Amino acid sequence: MNGPSNQRRRPASGFTLTELLVVVSILGLLVGLLLPVLAQARRHARITQCMSQLKQHHSGILQYDMSNDTYKTNFPPRLTTLFHEGYGQDARLYQCPLDPNGGREGGKPAIATSQYTETDEGPAINGLPANNPYSSYMYEFNSATCGWWNGWVEYYDMGSGGFFTPSVPGDPNKDGDVIDTNVDGSTGRITWQETKFYQQKYGDQFLHTNTSFTSGYPGTWFPVVRCFWHVKDPDTENFIPEIKNLAMDGNVFDSTPQWENVAIENLDDF
Repeated sequence: MNGPSNQRRRPASGFTLTELLVVVSILGLLVGLLLPVLAQARRHARITQCMSQLKQHHSGILQYDMSNDTYKTNFPPRLTTLFHEGYGQDARLYQCPLDPNGGREGGKPAIATSQYTETDEGPAINGLPANNPYSSYMYEFNSATCGWWNGWVEYYDMGSGGFFTPSVPGDPNKDGDVIDTNVDGSTGRITWQETKFYQQKYGDQFLHTNTSFTSGYPGTWFPVVRCFWHVKDPDTENFIPEIKNLAMDGNVFDSTPQWENVAIENLDDF
């Protein structure tokens, strides 16, 4: 009968508990470092997608405008008009990737104080059809009645050397222009679109008070569509320029809620 082996028994292969705990700790540290980076990368990707959508809207708006034998004088009454007219038929184009509600809160987050709900777009919202897509974007050249034009937009009269706000919708300015162009077919009702075209051409109290300009805003710094879904709170983050603005000239620029500040800062370029 053979006796006990003189060979020394080899220890079992594998990690000790201490080694496993060290590995797990290192993996946890790496995950903790990578998650914020991945989240930031995903956010940047969504911002890039939003900016791409805004530029597609610019192409659609200009196509609509030129189809009506005009150029930058007759924009669609609603941004989602492009959906129905064949200039942007993918409903996802109207929803910012950073909007968790898919446009159901309208053009501004519900937390914002100034809502301008007359600019919201969606199914059966503000007279729109039941098959209308929801929109995350605030389209400023819309056909809704504008309640803030009087006392804000103004023109410069060279003869008197002063600025004047149109006293009535049909009051002509120095060029014979009136704020009520009747493009919407409703005399006496001033729309956002009519106000915005007038403001871009002749300016407003903010521009004329803070600069020596006597005319209006350059199209490069005048927003047509705005996206407020890149900031957590549009009211408290007034100094964080993260709102995306699609300008009349087709570029996208960042601003705080008061886009006019950015326009004034860049007026030296014009």
